[in-house]
Amino acid sequence: MTSAPLIEAKNLSMHFKLGGRFSPGGPQVLRAVDDVSLTVQRGETLGLVGESGCGKSTLGRCLMRLYRPTGGTVLFEGRDITATGNRALRPLRPRMQMVFQDPASSLNPRRRVGDLVAEPLKVHPGPDGKAHSRAEIRARLVELMDLVGLQADHLDRYPHEFSGGQRQRIGIARALALNPALVVADESVSALDVSVQAQIVNLFMDLQDRLGITYVFIAHDLSVIRQMSRRTAVMYLGAVVETGSTDTIFAQPAHPYTGALISAVPVPDVSGARRERIILRGDVPSPLKPPPGCRFHTRCPKAQDRCRVEPPLLRPMTGGQLAACHYPLV
Repeated sequence: MTSAPLIEAKNLSMHFKLGGRFSPGGPQVLRAVDDVSLTVQRGETLGLVGESGCGKSTLGRCLMRLYRPTGGTVLFEGRDITATGNRALRPLRPRMQMVFQDPASSLNPRRRVGDLVAEPLKVHPGPDGKAHSRAEIRARLVELMDLVGLQADHLDRYPHEFSGGQRQRIGIARALALNPALVVADESVSALDVSVQAQIVNLFMDLQDRLGITYVFIAHDLSVIRQMSRRTAVMYLGAVVETGSTDTIFAQPAHPYTGALISAVPVPDVSGARRERIILRGDVPSPLKPPPGCRFHTRCPKAQDRCRVEPPLLRPMTGGQLAACHYPLV
């Protein structure tokens, strides 16, 4: 018997209205996330990957309830939080935290690191419902610094005194302050040098082993997703087009878009064998006006007449993953 997922999205949508009635052509609707369903089990990492603008960051914010979805349902620990107000969400906030893309902009430059990391502990009470004492906060700060590979005396410094990788460690420490069950990492290594990326990815994995954290790891770098994630969901133009085991998707992608993404990943040429590169034609359509039928048909090398009129549904493939494609690669 499988346990209930930690977080689940059912037919989730997030649409933004742009302009007003006096705008040329009237108001428009940007379909950032459109009818997405996925689950994340306790203790696993779900990788969310796709081109810039595909809606993966918006989806992450909907799961965190930083945005109130315009449609669908978000269940966290079995509880429907889709339309929950801020007051009712407050007791759940310690259980779900976020690590942002740019540590420099997510840390207040006017405050010391100790104040930044301690803020969650000051805002939220302890398990007994009482406010944390100064001694408890200080002890927890020292523990968090050690947990992310920093020193206790770093608490008295300002963010600008640290490198990009160290600032991201500070952001991770702040996210871990309240012992969350879920951490959504939104492009949290994309702004870092490659060598520093590897250090932060290893830190994420080590923290998961030690603390049992569940991750939704958002990235456009497939090599990072492959290292971090047990399962992967591929997004295109606001919708999930393929989802399944990371190993299966990388070894045998079913959706042509997934195949194109994987074919673009550089690999060492040690055997003389070359990977066939799939070149996508055209540009990504605007989410203000997604194409009819399959959203990918305007760029797909396998598109046929059916793809232009009939939206494909996620269905099982021979490799065990789900893909939304009428003419899959496998």
